Amino acid sequence: MSKRISKTSIFLSIAFLILGIRSNWREYTFRKASVFAEATVISVDTKLKSGKAIASVDYVLTYKRDNVTDTISHFTTEAYSIEEPLPSIEELKKNKFYIHYVPKNKRNETPFNDRIYITNTNVLESTFRSGWFNLMFFVLVVSYLLSRGVPQKIEQY
Repeated sequence: MSKRISKTSIFLSIAFLILGIRSNWREYTFRKASVFAEATVISVDTKLKSGKAIASVDYVLTYKRDNVTDTISHFTTEAYSIEEPLPSIEELKKNKFYIHYVPKNKRNETPFNDRIYITNTNVLESTFRSGWFNLMFFVLVVSYLLSRGVPQKIEQY
């Protein structure tokens, strides 16, 4: 029984390791191939949520993508209160956004060639995902504990 558990856990751990490496490599290639463009806010629409101190903000942004002007909608939420009211439309229009995309000449360098990120900075943060590696470690630990077996008798002191 313990040999079967050990073989299965090693197989699952290797599978999770491969999936983790693949996922992080794909994210790395996107970050390497992507460029950013500064976006201009064309319009802002706010909708207050009834009974909640949250407003839904819809930005319409324009930016240059491969020397062609493009527009995109960007939805966010803003919290507000009596002490900190919702910013005015003019203040919301002053927000700076950056569009991260893959240009046409680099589309073959990443599997995420249509992905678009909208951020507040011109630097795209690293999105190292440890989920697959955590699963690998969990499977190894659980299989080790199962392969050791459950003690038949627990001695009391």
